[in-house]
Amino acid sequence: MNPPEAPERGWKAEIARRLEQGDGLEFTLAQFAQAVGTAAEDEALREFLDQAIESGGLKKIEAFRCPMPECKKVLSPAGAPYSACPYCLTDYREEGVEVITETFYQLAGETSRDIRWMIVVHGMNSRAKWQEEFSWQIANRLRYSAPVLIYKYGWVTIDVLVCWLHRKLAKRLGERMRIAIAQAEASQRPPRPDIIAHSFGTHLLSMVLTNPDFEDLKFGRVITAGSVIRPDFDWDSLIENGRVEAVLNHVGGKDKPVQVAQFAIPGTGPGGRVGYTARTTINVCAPTFKHSDFFLPENLRAQIADGGLWHNFLTHPLEHFTPEGRLVPVSWKRAPLVIRSATRGLGYAVFAMFAPFSWLRRRLDP
Repeated sequence: MNPPEAPERGWKAEIARRLEQGDGLEFTLAQFAQAVGTAAEDEALREFLDQAIESGGLKKIEAFRCPMPECKKVLSPAGAPYSACPYCLTDYREEGVEVITETFYQLAGETSRDIRWMIVVHGMNSRAKWQEEFSWQIANRLRYSAPVLIYKYGWVTIDVLVCWLHRKLAKRLGERMRIAIAQAEASQRPPRPDIIAHSFGTHLLSMVLTNPDFEDLKFGRVITAGSVIRPDFDWDSLIENGRVEAVLNHVGGKDKPVQVAQFAIPGTGPGGRVGYTARTTINVCAPTFKHSDFFLPENLRAQIADGGLWHNFLTHPLEHFTPEGRLVPVSWKRAPLVIRSATRGLGYAVFAMFAPFSWLRRRLDP
């Protein structure tokens, strides 16, 4: 192996890391040299950066700084040449000093983003044991002051078998989202919340997104886990039209409820096992995860900690987002109508039998 290749690999890796994280895109030669453990006087490093400039991936920027120790302000290139500091008003000629010239390098990449606020839509039965942990971890492990709306739509059991109840629940969700977005704007927050949705909550989210009454609602980055959205759902149009910024579908390799959803719940499909076929979506498979394993305390902590899958998706530039376990779904077809009709017919019979008990339970334990 040629010895010079080893440090250059490290330099390329540092460039890739900065682009992937969207952090440290502007730097001096000394700062970059320190990060890669190389002397700033290394001619090979200078040549490496010059080659990056020639290829268009890097720009060189000349910056000016006030030389006075009590000031040290960066001066705009538009005002050069400077004879006095616009901040501390020092006359450089009288003091016998000159403006300090600094060379910065700037990578051509997207900067990282903050999580400004978030809406979380649970699956069925909003008193699952993991939800307190979920709310606590989201609120405390994120580094940002990011309000989190935990939307609970109450007990839903056999109700999932009936389309008109889906529409009713989705309408409530859309109206609550609209109120939350208005409140965020009034508090000087961005109007686009990030979304995390699980299980039946993913279906309600998809209904909000396709309902013309809620076309005014726009969202940031969306994470679906244990999704029962159809794999062929048209995420591409939603992203291209600016309704959604990006979609991460976290797939559970052992998620059984998702596999049978289309046979019981109208309008659903195994998105949480097959993945989404839309070209703009990102599908990542956790091979050992079952339906709610995403929210077990140890898994949730790992996903929203620095370097975790969810944290990286929500904060990093998407152009260089290449998570491990990425899934490329094959084409998907719905199960034959005769099978779906038979299973749903049985489901409607169950609904007719147990609907009064479901109504009573919601009244007593909303």
